[in-house]
Amino acid sequence: MIKLNTPRGLPVIVPEFENEDPSPKFIFDNLDDIKKYYEDNGYVIVKNLISQNDCNYIKKLWDIEIKNYQGYIYRQATAKAEKHITNSNGWIMNPILNLQSIDPFLFPKFRDFATKNFLANLKLNKVFSKFFNDSSKIVQSMYFEGNSATWEHQDSYYLDSETPGEMAAAWIAIEDISATAGRFFICPKSHKISLDKHSLNNNIAENHEEYIHSVVQKIKDDHLIIRAPILNQGDVLFWNAFTIHGSLDSSDPNNSRSSITCHSIPNSKLFLQLQTRKFKLETEKVNETYIFKPKDQNNLKNKLIFKIEITFPKLFYWLKKKIIVFIFKFKNK
Repeated sequence: MIKLNTPRGLPVIVPEFENEDPSPKFIFDNLDDIKKYYEDNGYVIVKNLISQNDCNYIKKLWDIEIKNYQGYIYRQATAKAEKHITNSNGWIMNPILNLQSIDPFLFPKFRDFATKNFLANLKLNKVFSKFFNDSSKIVQSMYFEGNSATWEHQDSYYLDSETPGEMAAAWIAIEDISATAGRFFICPKSHKISLDKHSLNNNIAENHEEYIHSVVQKIKDDHLIIRAPILNQGDVLFWNAFTIHGSLDSSDPNNSRSSITCHSIPNSKLFLQLQTRKFKLETEKVNETYIFKPKDQNNLKNKLIFKIEITFPKLFYWLKKKIIVFIFKFKNK
């Protein structure tokens, strides 16, 4: 066991060996047990859901097509178009956003393989579909290599199904995740508690830190347990949109944290953004999964917006911030 802290300083006991880990692991064949544990605890871990060959190959494609690229890609933490930020090991520290939407001419094999073999993986789809009693619709994805910390939060603050709390997400270990590599952490049963809704007082554009503070305070006030489970290559941790979670900062410069996350809602439901706007999403069916491609760089309109964004970033993001604030002011009238 190792004692570490979350990004906002909450203590976490991190297991190094399976006999220290209180989180049970399920196999794919036990879908009924997987669903029950998920509904009771707000998360569940499925062992070896993704093949080792697929994990190794996506890492290879990452090295070939993504790492040497010198241009802009949308990023997870900021949702902005940025160039790579790397550490002393050469790992990319600003994770990329929406693998299904990156430029197919610049990253053809990575985009195609990530979409078909991970986001539309048949076993992944069956687990999501079991949760929803409906087909899975992937609405967002990310790829992490370096071990950047992610603050304590609920996904529903940012995105969800039109029925809040219905969205589910998956964190896929592309390699064995060391205890000191910045593990994913989770608060079991936190999907059953209430947090402040997205509003003018805690909106993402101007008062995001106020929201994060409220989540941290809820963990303290309710004495919530924090777990950072062992995840090995091909393991998948599923969690609910209301479940409090994040990722730890790395305490070891020698271990990366290669992983893919994706968020899914029932195919029959609308998409809810920032708890204010509902959308019907245009999707492409891949295998048995419906894939939404936000800001798809295979679309000329999106490529033009991307060009404006990287050419006039200060103006673009200033306007975007003002629009978000306006939406919340309008909502509260």
